[in-house]
Order: sequence, then structure tokens, then C-alpha cells
Amino acid sequence: MTFVAVAAAALCLTAVPPATASNGKSESHEAQVDKILASKYWSQTTPATEVQKANRKALPVDVKEALAAVALDETLNDEQSAVLSAAGLAELDPKNTTWKFSEAETVAVPVEKSPVASPLTLNLMAAQCWITTAEVQKWSFATQSFGWKRQVDWCADGSRVTSRHRDFPSVGYVDFTYHYRGADGIQANPVGGWQVRTYQSATFEQCPTHLGCTNTYRPWIEFQLYGNNTASHTKGV
Repeated sequence: MTFVAVAAAALCLTAVPPATASNGKSESHEAQVDKILASKYWSQTTPATEVQKANRKALPVDVKEALAAVALDETLNDEQSAVLSAAGLAELDPKNTTWKFSEAETVAVPVEKSPVASPLTLNLMAAQCWITTAEVQKWSFATQSFGWKRQVDWCADGSRVTSRHRDFPSVGYVDFTYHYRGADGIQANPVGGWQVRTYQSATFEQCPTHLGCTNTYRPWIEFQLYGNNTASHTKGV
């Protein structure tokens, strides 16, 4: 009887279809991928609707894996890129993104025409005021996705930056699948010295209609203003 019982048990184990065990493993793997997407890819700022949540859940595993690679800043291979393209999500593939960084433009403004220049600046014969601008643009394929620009108005006397009287961001073109979430506060050191650094970043979300918001892009621009009436800048995303 003991031999029969053992044989029956062995028969039961070997009767489990390989596909069942495989499916169990795949479900566990898919759960891990979903966890990565939930924490690193899907927007934490803009909650998805119930329909969008259902659409995300229904994505094929290979599509989710490709999106998880994007979330982890991994370079997609050709197969992963093809998977996103076949699913109609080529716009989510970083390979199809191009960044354009404009050179900073600095334009002189006659100090007597500056209504906000400080009295100290107005009293200095060598004083000049300037407007400096720069822009960061995201392009997908041949279409602009968004543009974000900064402008700073400032004055110098040849040796010191005497004022930074306007410093603000602006948004250029924004494609309907992108949402502007605003800019962070400006980081700047006080005027009165040889150099003034002013830095600011912004947030844009990419929001395919049926999936809700996904990637977050954070363009930033930093200006360096100098007392000798020159300026430089750095920028990125």
C-alpha cells in the first residue's frame, strides 16, 4: 500500500502542466514590474482615473517591461523599442526624444529706461542693465513637445552686479500630451558682488490620454551674471 500511495503522489506532481508553473512565475515577475512602474514611472502628482488604471493593468507584460526599463533609466534595446512602437507607444521611447538647448542671449537695456533699476545704479556713469534669456526644448520625432524659457533682468557697474530686478520663467509651445506643473523656487545669491548665480527648474509631465501621466521631465537653467556686464549659463534636463 505504501508503494501505491507514493506512486500516486508522484503521478499527481508530474501531472501539473509545465505551463501552470511557468504562469505562476510570470505572474510574480509581472507583479515586480508593476511595482517598479507604480513607484518610478506612473505619475505621483496626477492620479490616474479608474479607466486609465485598468488600461495600465491590461498592458502586455513585454510592454510593461520596456516601460520599466525607461523608469530605471536603462537603454532600450531594439526589441524593447519595437514592442513600444507596436503598442502605439513609440512616443514613450527615450530614443525618439531630442533636446535642444538655445544659447543664452543677452540684450542691453539703457539704464535710464529701466523703471526698476536701483538709485545706486542710476547714479553710476558706467552702469548698464541687461536682459538675459535661454530656453530648453523637448522634441519627439520632428514635433516639439514643449519649450521652457527663463529670463533675468539685471544691472552691473563694471565691477559689481548691482541689481537682479526681474527673474522669471515662461512656457513656450506645449503639446497636448504634455502638462506643465510649474517651476520650483529660484535659488540665487545676493547682488552686490562680482558674480550672481541664479538657478531654477521646472516640471513637465507626459500624459498619453488612455494611460494617464507617466514620465516627468525637469528642465533647468542656471545663469551666471558678472559685474563686468557679461553673463554665462548652463542648462539641462
